[in-house]
Amino acid sequence: MIIDRVEYCNCYPYGSAWNAAFTFLGTITPNSKEMRYEIQGDDIFAIISSYNTKEHHKFEAHREYVDIQCILESQEIIESTTLNELTVDIPYDSEKDIAFYLKTDSRKVISHLMPGIFIAFFPHDAHMPGVSVGDFPVFVKKVVVKIKAELLRS
Repeated sequence: MIIDRVEYCNCYPYGSAWNAAFTFLGTITPNSKEMRYEIQGDDIFAIISSYNTKEHHKFEAHREYVDIQCILESQEIIESTTLNELTVDIPYDSEKDIAFYLKTDSRKVISHLMPGIFIAFFPHDAHMPGVSVGDFPVFVKKVVVKIKAELLRS
């Protein structure tokens, strides 16, 4: 997991796929349309969506893609931990590249995501996005850029 300011994205030596993701992030605004954006076909793409935060969710993890998540409007908490700390709830679905895990009292990192900050989750990271910052749900607009993990290893 990496959490940093978007302006420092060049501090990470992940190559052209990483750079393409952040070039795209530099083109969107809170007014960008909610949809899937093709950056490099199925290798790199982004999804802009909105939702209301909740008190808690389930942890999720991906095997094929790295997630780079950025808030466009509002704020949320994202909890994260390593997969070896969790128990599978819904097994891995290869078509959706996702598995869900039960929330436990294991060690976790709590990150406060707001505009200007990015958080990147790798295949060994489980994450629980969309958690309310306070006691009440808030509307969030967010972009998730998905990069095939193998592109960051080369």
